Amino acid sequence: MRVQIVILTIFNCLLVQAQTDSISNASLHTDIEFSYLSTLIYPGIRTGIEFPVPLVKPNEIVKIKEHKKNKTIKKEHFVSANLNWYHHPDFHDNVYITAEWVMRRTRNTGFISEFSCGPGFSRTFLGGTTYRVTDQGDISVEKLAGYNYALITAGGGIGIDLSMKKQIPFLAIAKMNLISMFPYNSTIYFRPVLEFGIRYILRHDSNRLIKN
Repeated sequence: MRVQIVILTIFNCLLVQAQTDSISNASLHTDIEFSYLSTLIYPGIRTGIEFPVPLVKPNEIVKIKEHKKNKTIKKEHFVSANLNWYHHPDFHDNVYITAEWVMRRTRNTGFISEFSCGPGFSRTFLGGTTYRVTDQGDISVEKLAGYNYALITAGGGIGIDLSMKKQIPFLAIAKMNLISMFPYNSTIYFRPVLEFGIRYILRHDSNRLIKN
């Protein structure tokens, strides 16, 4: 009898573990992003893709409240690659790429909050016509004149996951990012960037949050 009980216990544990792994793997999703950027008054766009970090499994926290519905919060980690651009009239166009680490919390209501940070590379293109003057006094037009910078970005934002309630595979998010370009005239240059965007969930799973 003891042997049978032990065998049944082991089998039950394995079955529960297998179900947990399948749910966790199914909840992983890849997102494609398209956003409107604004450096306060200068317009731009952003596009990119983010992948779940396979080594960091989604972590779920259940907050139990008496006489109220339990709240489930899911913590996810992503890595993203992004292409960004904004236009500063009469000054320059800035094209920069970033690789970011994204930490996101999703409630069972669909409300999300996230923080991201990472390095990047910036290339500016000067507005108007730029001329190059040699030591001999020769003047020529410099095409695609601009500067290269190293870049660091960090930001946070809030949004809504439409797949949680309406089964629509989109996330809508608003973020405030801060980009730092250096060296910029022997200093470090900071610029706040607003982001309003949507993200399409490539691999959608309506049961991404486990209901306990």
